[in-house]
Amino acid sequence: MLANLDNSETRRAFLRQSTGLGLASLGLSLPSANAQGSSVATLFLKNPKAKKIIYLFVDGGLSQIDSFDPKPQMGDVMMNTKVIDTKIDGVRYAHYFPMLAQHNDKYCLIRSMSTGTASHGTGVYVTHRNYRPGTANHPPIGAWISKMLPSLNENLPKTVAIHERSQGIGSSGGFFGAKHAATTIPVAANGLPAGKQLAQVSEDRASGRIKALKMLNEEFHHLNKSNFVRDHMDVLDNTLALLRSPDFSAFDLSKESDQTRERYGDSKLGRGLLLARRLIENDVRFVEVTTSGWDHHNNIMDEMSKMGPMLDRALAALITDLQHSGLLDETLVVLTTEFGRQNHISGNKGRDHGPGGYCQILAGGGVKPGLVYGETAEDAQGVKEKKEKVSPDDFFVTMAYAMGLDYNKKYLSLDKRQFSMNNRGKGSPLNSIFAAS
Repeated sequence: MLANLDNSETRRAFLRQSTGLGLASLGLSLPSANAQGSSVATLFLKNPKAKKIIYLFVDGGLSQIDSFDPKPQMGDVMMNTKVIDTKIDGVRYAHYFPMLAQHNDKYCLIRSMSTGTASHGTGVYVTHRNYRPGTANHPPIGAWISKMLPSLNENLPKTVAIHERSQGIGSSGGFFGAKHAATTIPVAANGLPAGKQLAQVSEDRASGRIKALKMLNEEFHHLNKSNFVRDHMDVLDNTLALLRSPDFSAFDLSKESDQTRERYGDSKLGRGLLLARRLIENDVRFVEVTTSGWDHHNNIMDEMSKMGPMLDRALAALITDLQHSGLLDETLVVLTTEFGRQNHISGNKGRDHGPGGYCQILAGGGVKPGLVYGETAEDAQGVKEKKEKVSPDDFFVTMAYAMGLDYNKKYLSLDKRQFSMNNRGKGSPLNSIFAAS
């Protein structure tokens, strides 16, 4: 199910200086499949379409055999999960996802994800930051985008995290600091909490409080010369500008019709993806939405019967809306999870962690619609073809590739160590899933 590579892919710097020459002129050979075994040199998408990302994180480990890669031949292991046809001949889904099944001609499904950890903590960290936890505070994908790309709307933050885990895995700025951290929205339906708090205080009193806070911050910074304090002073200034901005209404879901809210579903996830769509419409660069509660060691059939349709409805509505508005072309929509589930029944009718093979989705942003990349093994315990195996490193730099970012460019951490988006050059972008531009 692999497509041929686009021969026009070259390094961006060379493209700026020359025409009519290919990778061979740089001493590089054309990579195969997902560029495994290629040079450390960054591969650039010639004309990247993606300007923004909506990053949907399924927290807990989405079961691949109960979602986008069911195995009906496994009989009783499937329990109550039935198999349905999709818009694409020969591709079948679990019955919890009928809407996404009818829209899978609009996105790319990756069925050959594989990770090296079955630990939630490590898996979540790696999925967001492309490094394992260590002594450095590695930036998540949103912070990298904030650091490497200019704002599209100075009145709004570059990155927003909705319904995020309390650990701040995705909202942190990492060693880039608070300036590149995400604005967090605990409950999408409530919008930005600071806006309501400020509305309850008179203009004079609010100005007085802000002035006093700024004076304290300036004095503390003068005494300590701390980058941390300076970052937070910048964040304060940006937040105050946001609260007074005419674009602040982007956070207000009451502006949406009852019919639209119904299409996304009356759920935290539905509200989260609806808010993400509004923010993308107002040129926020990166929005992460987290849906939690997918660690189904027990009663997975009961849980999937509730949570599967919730995810199905909300994500299908988002992709449809972005396509209708024309924004899907410039927005990369990602569905990701830290790992999949095992193929056997465990505990109280549940499934344990299965890192060997699982699924992720990419829509828009120049990705070929209707493509299915790779396949899990027949027993759902790994990847069928090793050459189609996609690691979190590959997936991470694929997002960077879609945005036209130099994922091998190095930045210094606070302790003066060098890091790039591409962890020690281990990742290779899935350049074959992108349409020729």
